[in-house]
Amino acid sequence: MTCWPSPVGRDWLGRAVVVLGLVCGSVAAEAQTPAVPAQMNMADHRGGLQGRVRNAAGAAVADATVMAVNADNGAQFTAATDAQGGYAFAALPMGKYDVSISSAGLTAFRRRGVDVAADQTQQLDITLDAASAAQAAEGERLELLQKIATLEQRITDLESSAVLSEPETRVRRVEVWVDPEGGQHDEPVTGAKKVVTYQRERVYRRQTINEKIEEALSGEAEKSVQVGVSAAIATQVAAQTTGAATGNSGHAYALGSADLYFTARVAQNTLFFADVVGLSGPSPDGEIGGLTLLNGFTARLVNQNELNLREAWLRTELFSQKLSLTVGRLDLTNTFDHNAAANDETTQFLSDALVNNPTLGLAVNGTGFAAVYDPKRSLNFKLGMQQSNTDATNLSDSLFSLAEIGYFATPFSLGEGNYRVWYRQANSTGSHRGAFGVSLDQKLAPAITLFARYGSGQAPSTNGNSSFSTGHHFYSGGVQFRNGVVFFPGDAWGVGYAQTGLGTGPRERLTEAYYNFGLTERLKLSFHLTHVLEKQPAAGTVGFLVPGVRLQAAF
Repeated sequence: MTCWPSPVGRDWLGRAVVVLGLVCGSVAAEAQTPAVPAQMNMADHRGGLQGRVRNAAGAAVADATVMAVNADNGAQFTAATDAQGGYAFAALPMGKYDVSISSAGLTAFRRRGVDVAADQTQQLDITLDAASAAQAAEGERLELLQKIATLEQRITDLESSAVLSEPETRVRRVEVWVDPEGGQHDEPVTGAKKVVTYQRERVYRRQTINEKIEEALSGEAEKSVQVGVSAAIATQVAAQTTGAATGNSGHAYALGSADLYFTARVAQNTLFFADVVGLSGPSPDGEIGGLTLLNGFTARLVNQNELNLREAWLRTELFSQKLSLTVGRLDLTNTFDHNAAANDETTQFLSDALVNNPTLGLAVNGTGFAAVYDPKRSLNFKLGMQQSNTDATNLSDSLFSLAEIGYFATPFSLGEGNYRVWYRQANSTGSHRGAFGVSLDQKLAPAITLFARYGSGQAPSTNGNSSFSTGHHFYSGGVQFRNGVVFFPGDAWGVGYAQTGLGTGPRERLTEAYYNFGLTERLKLSFHLTHVLEKQPAAGTVGFLVPGVRLQAAF
């Protein structure tokens, strides 16, 4: 019996055939579609250049070298012709090229500005004949003339903006070979011996007018006197924190200081320096009687509202500037115990105990000399003497002498460190009184410097210029921070502690922190917070908190 499929069966079968056809067609289409290439760099876009080289008779020129030079960057490409005279550059970076063929050192063909476009091949057929050689020679002649014109213009500009210097005498080392007969030769000869001689010659050198002007101004500057100014004002407030009431709590103080510096170069490696200082205003040291000064500027004060000559000396450097000698009115504390992180009351700590070592015992400046031998290696040596009493009647009266040995090192792979040990003698009381001390500043990191001082001995005087009249000892230490751990470049801040004790019993403990803002290269503003404890055997312990602000300008 014949069976016919039902309409439902036919409909299902047709749909299956259609779906199967779509799936197969999709797979086939996907297999034939090329993958999308990755984005190409512009340098990957290249073009071609090809052609044939023939001679004047039309014959192919084989084994000829064709050169293509990129007009923008000078990159060179070469290709050799085959037996049929054909050449090809398959992948040249797109741009303009100078195409040439040279033979026996002469250019037989040159074509400038041949454009090579991306994904295209440029056709350039070359005929080597008299006309192409003449055209190439003319192009080279014009190019050479252009270079000569440019060179002539540069020479003209140089002559119009330059002058000849004054004649200079120079010594030139000359090697000659002298034969047994005494004849001199520039080259080695048999039997001749090499001899070194020195010849003097007068030479001129060409220098620009600007160089000549700068040289003249520099010479005048070395002959003139340079003037500098450093001015500062320190405002402080005292608040008593410990001990019996003194009546000084809540008092405000402001001490202004101005220094005029005069420098002049009087000879080669010889310098004159003078410092005139004037101060005005009260400081906390007038009411708070401590063992050291709460304001380091007070040490400069002689009389209020007066100008005083603080320093005036002459310094010369000898033996390749390894030895310096200074003579005149000196402040030896500027030369000795010179700590990099705690030595300047104008930019660092304000308290004198963290600026100087009190056991140095130098109260005033005076006539003297200082010698420093520094071979720019690890060790350096210093020796100095001066009078420490302005009323001295002769040079041997009140004589203060100092000696110091310094050592420069970089221990444990740290930064640079300076270590000093010093000894001093003074005879202001009629007998010699000695003291010694050590000092160091060591960089722990480029922005962090550790410092410390220690001193022990007897003070040189009892005339009121120094707080120490018997045996005493002192030590201090702290840290300074600079770039990297500050708010702005050029800022600096530090924290320090100092303790001083006399042999008779008085003690002082002082702590100070400061932050110095470098407002400009010549203007600085710093904030200070100092706490001091003074212990007197009879009066007990008195403490003060002394905040302050210092404004300093130098130009």
